[in-house]
Amino acid sequence: MTPYSKKFLESTFLQYLIIWTILCLFTCDNYCLAQRKQTAEREIPRSIIDRALAASIKMFGIDSVSGQQNSAPFSGVIVCPDGSILTVAHSTKPGNFYRVIFPDGKQGLAKALGRLVVDQQTNLPDIAMMKMQGEGPWPFAEMGWSSTISENQRCFGLSYPETLPFNTPFLRAGRILKKMDDYGFIQSSSIMEPGDSGGPLFDALGRVIGLHSRIDAAEGINFEVPVNSYRIYWRSLTHPVAINSYPTATDSIGSDPLAKKLMVLGLKKPAQDPKTKVQSIPIRSTLHGNNMYILGTAFNLANNKQVILSKSSQVGAAPIAEIHNSTYALKILFRDEKNDLIALVSDHKFPAVTASKITEQGVPDSLLGIKLWSLLAANQRKSGVLGMSPQTFPRIPIPGTFEAQMQEIQGLPTLTKVDSMGAADRAGLRAGDGIIALNGHDVASAAKINAAMQQFYAGDTLQVHFRRGVTELHTKIILSRWNLRENPHPANNIPQGKSLRRDNFPRVFIHDSRIHSDECGSPIIDGKGNFIGINIARFSHTACLAIPRDTVMDFLSSIQNML
Repeated sequence: MTPYSKKFLESTFLQYLIIWTILCLFTCDNYCLAQRKQTAEREIPRSIIDRALAASIKMFGIDSVSGQQNSAPFSGVIVCPDGSILTVAHSTKPGNFYRVIFPDGKQGLAKALGRLVVDQQTNLPDIAMMKMQGEGPWPFAEMGWSSTISENQRCFGLSYPETLPFNTPFLRAGRILKKMDDYGFIQSSSIMEPGDSGGPLFDALGRVIGLHSRIDAAEGINFEVPVNSYRIYWRSLTHPVAINSYPTATDSIGSDPLAKKLMVLGLKKPAQDPKTKVQSIPIRSTLHGNNMYILGTAFNLANNKQVILSKSSQVGAAPIAEIHNSTYALKILFRDEKNDLIALVSDHKFPAVTASKITEQGVPDSLLGIKLWSLLAANQRKSGVLGMSPQTFPRIPIPGTFEAQMQEIQGLPTLTKVDSMGAADRAGLRAGDGIIALNGHDVASAAKINAAMQQFYAGDTLQVHFRRGVTELHTKIILSRWNLRENPHPANNIPQGKSLRRDNFPRVFIHDSRIHSDECGSPIIDGKGNFIGINIARFSHTACLAIPRDTVMDFLSSIQNML
């Protein structure tokens, strides 16, 4: 065998090295492209969200002796490792102590410091500072400069609406609408409601630029206390006193070293709407004599069948689909009361989501903050962000009623008037009937039945033991819901109102797209056109609930054999 020269071997090795490097780069590039195709659109990087989230806290006042909660919950943000907290004045009282709940479940104690309010009617400028008690360092978010923001720049908020039954901050995104209004507030489109007061508004770099103060009656108009107002009165706010006039001693605001970077981010164009042929199907039906309107999503299944999913509690008898001035009869296939889903079928084929192309992955926490699009009827869309990953959404107790008047007569709570077609009437109860027991428990007095009714809620079915004349009888009653009058707060000014069924779901994710209650049943996609879930409820001013795609897929699998 003729030996190769050293020069030849080095040359050959170099050629192989070049080829190997090219192959690696090509493979890596394809891999990266594949990853980019799978990555949903984000306007705010996840790393920035995570840093901001760790410092965003929930608080409520506590009794100094018992430690029990004695105030409504509100929000705040830690802005220094020493535990300095920024919040708003209308939620605090100098010198008082407050329980602090962190996103990871840990708890602490904070003391309210300075509170600056020069107008007692409006609480303006609504500035307050607090301080964590105990040893740090504490997780914190950097303070930005409200002077360097500009209109239409991206922003986002992380705070705790009191209507949501979680100790997890709800992420909402928006834009700066006004850098400064006539009252000294920043206006943003990052929506808020009660409980969000004192929560932070962040710029695109994840720095605190404002604190949530109040909202307007119109959706999407929100007012924030500029962070520069805290900077300029910082030393005065570190003392636990009420300040009734603007301090004469001020602190230097300084300049923003990242102003140019923030300006460049502000010029970045928003994500384009994803391309898709899928749209919602308008559905009309009759429920309790009323016309009901809702949306639905069509799915093409593996057996060449098509099924339409919608919100079950909003679909009554004889449903029809209405598209392009044409109507198509729909047949009810199955109702899933647990998830409030209904499966419908039609002889007509609608633009549909292909079930086989839906990923088996659910909606993991790693997707927090991705941009979402709800596909509505007539090619309309609403966008928002994934604000909270899938959670078990508990039942929100609503008082139940017999829909009858009662008075204690001869030792028994006795029906004196029964509403026509009300709960008591439907159960066969009449005026003059005396209630002896509910679910086997003695309620034979006004005090006893009043105490017992506090344990039951609208929709509960009760066994009623009652006396009619000298005869003792039994029946079942399904309690109706009290027609509670909504608080006139602007947060309750929601077009089309809240969904009637908006709680008690096994798993839902939460977003801020402000869909109307009659737009439930519509599909949600990400920036790549991937199916994410189905809108199922308008819960509150800020929160919309959606069934995640893995739950939808499980439901589709369970009904496939019915087709």
